[in-house]
Amino acid sequence: MEYPSEWPVRVFSVSQLTARIRDSIYRQFRDVVVEGEISNFKVYPSGHLYFTLKDDASSLKAVMFNYLGKYPDGLIKDGSAVLCRGRIDVYEKRGEYRLLADEIEVRGRGLLQIRFEMLKQKLLGEGLFDAARKRPLPFLPRKIGIVTSPAGAAIRDMLKIIDGKFGNMQVLIYPTRVQGDQACAEVVEAIDYFNREKEVDVIILGRGGGSLEDLACFNEEAVARAICASGIPVVSGVGHEIDFTIADFAADVRAPTPTAAADMVVRDKKELREMLRGAEQRLVGLMRKRLESSRLLLYKEIVELKDRKAFIIRYKMYLDELSNSLYNGFSALLAEKKVSLRGASQRLDDLNPENILRRGYSITVRSDTRVVVKDSGQVAEGDRVSVRLYRGGLDCVVEKTQQS
Repeated sequence: MEYPSEWPVRVFSVSQLTARIRDSIYRQFRDVVVEGEISNFKVYPSGHLYFTLKDDASSLKAVMFNYLGKYPDGLIKDGSAVLCRGRIDVYEKRGEYRLLADEIEVRGRGLLQIRFEMLKQKLLGEGLFDAARKRPLPFLPRKIGIVTSPAGAAIRDMLKIIDGKFGNMQVLIYPTRVQGDQACAEVVEAIDYFNREKEVDVIILGRGGGSLEDLACFNEEAVARAICASGIPVVSGVGHEIDFTIADFAADVRAPTPTAAADMVVRDKKELREMLRGAEQRLVGLMRKRLESSRLLLYKEIVELKDRKAFIIRYKMYLDELSNSLYNGFSALLAEKKVSLRGASQRLDDLNPENILRRGYSITVRSDTRVVVKDSGQVAEGDRVSVRLYRGGLDCVVEKTQQS
């Protein structure tokens, strides 16, 4: 195929030219940050996010692979103003260039803030922040455990508050870092230590204010889970009043500052003394009132008892009459029963076989069957019989029988 002489000598296929463009763009835009507004936001079942970045004059197609799980639901959506960091690539099949995003930050929300919201949403879904699992603080702790840096101003402020309210309150300090890479592990170990040793009744996590980066260790999942697993109530006093950390949500009580945390866990000894004096006075008053009421009741009973004296005397006489009647009636009944008993005894005595035998009668039985012989026809000559007498008996042989 011939080309006009004024055309370039080199001829590219579409694929060749697209590849050249891709290589050029890739070298020049390997690491870029692009600002824009999200539109056409769509997450595919694969977990990849496809969207368009636009401003007032232009638009740029973009994709983030494996988007799901990296950001909280609803954080990024159509209309969100964002910063996207990534590289420009060319999709050769369509001849389109697009941004391959590695990170997305919503304007005003950095990566730490996004991670904070993701962890908050996760733990909230697990129920770790539920009010039902929050434990009340002890009315008056015997000893307070404090987890903080011994070099910071927070510990001095907390000790000053505690000493001012309850001078002889015992405090056990577990020194830890409160920022940096090792801070999270040390805070977790401090909470575990107090739970193992069981020396304190309440734990304070204390740290002064700072940036989100400074407070990062109190936004770690490990710290939140250690707080929730603690058998001892935990008060989170981290940062300033406007600062909120994951530890605040997980703790049993959130204090706006470390000094406020110390103020929450200790009662004023003077106020307690006043409460006790007031309780004592109320108790004494109630006791006096009860004694006076009992005295009046007793007096009333004595008066009523005097009024009933005649009534009681009448009934005592009536009781004497009843007792006398019961005694006389019982004596007559006994005499009657004695007479009946003597008659029954006499009848039994008359019927006693021993008495009959005493009068000369005897009882004859067959020796073989032991049957009483009442009729001479019950035996025959030669039969053996036994005769029972009043004293002793006889063994006999029948020689002859007689019929009456």
